[in-house]
Amino acid sequence: MKKAAILSLAFGSAAADVISVPLVHKPKTLSEVRAMKNKRVERSARLGAINENGDFPSVSLTDVQDSEYYGEVLIGSPAQKFQVIYDTGSSNLWIPGKTCTNCKKDTARYDSTKSTKFTKNGQAFAMQYGTGSCTGFLSQDDTVIGGQTITGFTFGEVTTEAADVFGQAPFDGILGMGPAKAAVDKVPMPMAMLVEQKKIEHNIFAFYLASGGKTGSTLTLGGTDDSFHTGDFIYTKLSKAASVLPYWMISASDIKIGGKSSGACGWLLGCQSVVDTGTSIIAGPISAMNKIIATVGKVEEDCSNVKSLPTVTFNFGGHDFDLEPDFYVLRAQDEKGNEQCELGMQGMNAGAPIWILGDPFLRKYYTVWDAEQSRVGFAVAKAPTAGNTVVV
Repeated sequence: MKKAAILSLAFGSAAADVISVPLVHKPKTLSEVRAMKNKRVERSARLGAINENGDFPSVSLTDVQDSEYYGEVLIGSPAQKFQVIYDTGSSNLWIPGKTCTNCKKDTARYDSTKSTKFTKNGQAFAMQYGTGSCTGFLSQDDTVIGGQTITGFTFGEVTTEAADVFGQAPFDGILGMGPAKAAVDKVPMPMAMLVEQKKIEHNIFAFYLASGGKTGSTLTLGGTDDSFHTGDFIYTKLSKAASVLPYWMISASDIKIGGKSSGACGWLLGCQSVVDTGTSIIAGPISAMNKIIATVGKVEEDCSNVKSLPTVTFNFGGHDFDLEPDFYVLRAQDEKGNEQCELGMQGMNAGAPIWILGDPFLRKYYTVWDAEQSRVGFAVAKAPTAGNTVVV
């Protein structure tokens, strides 16, 4: 689908073809990569203890410190600017409010008294993420995404947050792009509101995630952008498990290492896999993932053996999607600026036996989330040529 000229919308009410939201890519340092790895281990142990007590936890998959891609959202009239993670693993928009007691000093804070379009809601609001939480209340105001205004959008105005988690984050808040039924307090989703208010025609969005700190990462709303992929999209319907666990979840029939089945996916349910922009690794149940990691082999810290590592292949809907080591090996700089390598896979107890297709997979494949047909599609990503990307 070809990108429409955004400026034409200022003179008419017709829906845009697609809207582009530029994203910033901030790769992690080696110490940050390892810190997040340790946090996942701690979280797995915590959830394991919960499960042993017979409770089934309800925990968002998003580890907020784990995210590397974020973009802009404007709230209020006149507009107040915020940097947010566009996250497919959660389903609410929240930003710090002016009354936040412990938000970091340099973060933007929403001030409802400065907006002529603010409408009071006041209902209590709370979000729990894998590595942090935030609380506050709901507010309503005009919200601009990709140059298009959603009139009267409901969002969380945060008054307290986990300072140890959000205190050093390069973003102000989170804009959830997960399924509507996962939204706390059942607030409307931004995509549904954009369609309802005729700013876009279709409840479809796609992510292009650039690698290695390069520019050009883009979220496309309303369809896809042909400049970000080669070949056709291959679609997979959301799995039946997605009706129970409200995620963008598809089922892999097999995960292969060097062309050979790992045996990780059961014949009945397969590997239930969440397609998640909010996770910087590929994760899976601990025992199954540890076997895959052992088969892949050790990644040398000096990156000397990356090219010799095997291809990892995911099979969705009878189609193989190869992931070469250049994608599943993370490259980060140590304190001296030297490049070092880490495997971008980890066993993780997510509270249910699910897999997470995070950024290593999404950097290889330009990915589209189609709410209208309950499916996710993949096409091989490519960097756009200079001059053909609209920056809104």
